[in-house]
Amino acid sequence: MMLGKPYSAGVFALTLSVCSFRSHASDCFYVALSAGTEARSQPMDLEFVQTRHGDIGTAPGFHIYHGGKNLSLSGSGCFVLGQDIVRRVDMLAKFLGEPGGSGPMIELFGSNINLNLNGHALRSNRASTAVFTRVGGALNDPPRVHYTFKNGTVDLRGVGFEMTGWQYGGEPHNYKPGPPQVEMAVDQYGSGFRNFGATNILLEDLTIKSGGLAAYLVGRNNVIRRCRIEVEGHEAIALFGANSKLIDNEIIVRRTRRAPPKPTPSPPDMHLGSEYDEYAAIWIRDAPGLIMRGNKITVKGLFPAEEAILLINSPNVVIEDNEVTGVKKLYRALDSQSSARARNNRKRFGKWPES
Repeated sequence: MMLGKPYSAGVFALTLSVCSFRSHASDCFYVALSAGTEARSQPMDLEFVQTRHGDIGTAPGFHIYHGGKNLSLSGSGCFVLGQDIVRRVDMLAKFLGEPGGSGPMIELFGSNINLNLNGHALRSNRASTAVFTRVGGALNDPPRVHYTFKNGTVDLRGVGFEMTGWQYGGEPHNYKPGPPQVEMAVDQYGSGFRNFGATNILLEDLTIKSGGLAAYLVGRNNVIRRCRIEVEGHEAIALFGANSKLIDNEIIVRRTRRAPPKPTPSPPDMHLGSEYDEYAAIWIRDAPGLIMRGNKITVKGLFPAEEAILLINSPNVVIEDNEVTGVKKLYRALDSQSSARARNNRKRFGKWPES
């Protein structure tokens, strides 16, 4: 790494550089790979340090590796992307069965990470994950993560932002635990095991194009705001956790001809739980008090989808001032614990019923 000049708009650094502001804000790292620079084949070792708050974190910094197609960020730190990160998996890799390139395009280590894509893009022609980290999920674990992503494009066939790690061992968002799984979670985390820690994730002013979920976020106080989201599939967003917000976004779901295949049930004697059969553009789960306001949601396909929004264990959700088309019903609660206050939501002709 080379120590570079402070970041300023319109200047492209031709070095792999670390740029710092000396102010009350976090130091800002300007991330770019110079022409002809040979990136290391493996990420550097990130030294673990003791923070002021007593929790274990990682030293702030970044590293580009795998030929400039992967990026690791460690915090606490502010990062400005100085180039597109593009992963094109060639035919040989496809023939050898490489499913999604070399892991996530960006992986996060530590807390308090702010990434400004600075008008640049993360692109892949495979079913990769663009930005990935584990944020835990147990009550007050982790304490106040804080991740911010702004001003750029994510375009890939896989998942846009995956920040998960909840109590059922990384199962998919539509996992339906059976009594043994719930009992195990209660034993491990207590009766409040669905009360996720405050992750404070912000996705803002982004264009996200994906072949899977555009965002799968777990934790409290997460916000998706002023983003344009286009999904080739059936589901766009999964939000788990209280007091999250989905505000002023445009969400387009282009459904394939066929509905997703019905999940294969596990043998009853295995007690492994199951998966929900339902699907929708927006999954809201374990999310009391979530607010959906000012969004334009369009579901496209040969026939209308059933619902735009599904609620699971989510009371007092606010759904207001949205424009929703291409579905038969605005939302549906899949259990008695869920409820919504829906008002002033528009469709192609008229308004959706209020509740």
